[in-house]
Amino acid sequence: MIVIAGPTGIGKSDLALRLAQSIRGEIVNYDSIQLYRGFDIGSAKPSPETRRQVPHHLFDILDANQEFNAADYARVARPLLERIKFPILVGGTFFYLRALLAGLPKMPAGDETIRARLRKIPLQRQYRWLSKVDPRSAKTIAPADRHRIERALEVWILSGQAISNWERPAATAEVIPAIKIALRMERSALVNVLDARVEAMYRAGLIEETRHLLERYPAAARPFGAIGYREAVAVISEKMTVDEAMIETRRRTRAYAKRQMTWLRAERNVHWVDSADPAAAFTAAARLVEGES
Repeated sequence: MIVIAGPTGIGKSDLALRLAQSIRGEIVNYDSIQLYRGFDIGSAKPSPETRRQVPHHLFDILDANQEFNAADYARVARPLLERIKFPILVGGTFFYLRALLAGLPKMPAGDETIRARLRKIPLQRQYRWLSKVDPRSAKTIAPADRHRIERALEVWILSGQAISNWERPAATAEVIPAIKIALRMERSALVNVLDARVEAMYRAGLIEETRHLLERYPAAARPFGAIGYREAVAVISEKMTVDEAMIETRRRTRAYAKRQMTWLRAERNVHWVDSADPAAAFTAAARLVEGES
């Protein structure tokens, strides 16, 4: 199994497509937002034309009002991978990837009563609470990530322990072997790429896409908290101007890329490939696949 990783916007999908075409592989998504139908522009989901070039799996399998977590992802992805000869995993939700490769520890199951009570508490207060009871997790969870903040507080309430005490470290042995290829780019160059990507998302119709999605799903649905969508919701509800939304989206995108790099540096057995030259990156990745397969 081949895993393509790296910060958002760095070219993972393009590399995965070229590799899939070269070895007759099939692409399997591990991006949590690309799982949802209709959330296309803000998640940089591969276009229908791209998906027709090689088989793509685990895109558009959920409605926005469906709950789905890392354990669900591992449960769905594992039997799928067993049927694919050359699976190429690509995405940016590394907790989903770790759940798939190494499994998850047993921790308290979700409790809808507790979750409903937590949702009545403003998100900023929830995050301050989490910072007091589990500062380690608070450092790795974005202040706007309502789903993960609520889950961390839920586990603390149910078990009396921080969720960071339950979660397995990166050094946990992986059940499923994989060739892990991570893309990297000089920081200033990546920032320019990310800023251009945000501008392209808004030009492509992110706000209109979000407006149509809000006609079908409540604004509290999980995908609307994702980068870009939360800001688009704020524009539609007249809490932000478009310019303010773009500035905030750029800020959150940069912060997310930084967290992704921090996560990847803690992973074992990662082959780093420079992505500044896509052709050279493909050559290097292909050599790694050939050498380890």
